[in-house]
Amino acid sequence: MENTALYFLVALFASFVGTLPFGPINLAVVKTTVDYDQRRGAEISLAAALIEILQALVAISFGLLISSFLESNQLFRLLIATAFIVLAIFIATRKSKPSLNEDTLAQESFFKRGLLIAALNPQAIPFWIFALAAISQYFTFEYSGITLAAFLAGVFLGKLLALNGFVIASAYLKTHLAESSALVNKALAAVLMIMGLNQLWIAFTQ
Repeated sequence: MENTALYFLVALFASFVGTLPFGPINLAVVKTTVDYDQRRGAEISLAAALIEILQALVAISFGLLISSFLESNQLFRLLIATAFIVLAIFIATRKSKPSLNEDTLAQESFFKRGLLIAALNPQAIPFWIFALAAISQYFTFEYSGITLAAFLAGVFLGKLLALNGFVIASAYLKTHLAESSALVNKALAAVLMIMGLNQLWIAFTQ
């Protein structure tokens, strides 16, 4: 039982800390909370936390093989770069129209939006490969059975807690809704553009 708890706590800490640096998922959570409400921001958080489980599982299962693929596959990098740049341009040029109209909100799936943004974040897999390598320096872990389930539960909860922290922290921005929404739009577009250009740079210089 103690060993299972250790798997859970280590994964919880790694996932929480790894989520704190600003990236497209964090900013998407902030943007959704500012534009709409905390419940929609929480939907993005839940979707991203579920994708994080899959990404951690891929890192555990394939490890260096996946890392090598991401580093050497130029076409994959170009596709990811294009996706980030297109999203950045769309967000930067789209006029922010925050609305709390329930008819409009009902037509949108914020959970699906969260799944898409999280799935387009390939940096999560190298992060978990690095995290697993770091963990192995201090603990001898075997990821199977109940211990694997405990580790993945920690991954999920750590991601969910960190992102919901962004949801709560974003609530005060709604006092200046239009100004905050425009600022978050620019920040999210900038992050996506930088990540896209970085992928292009790596693809053409390797």
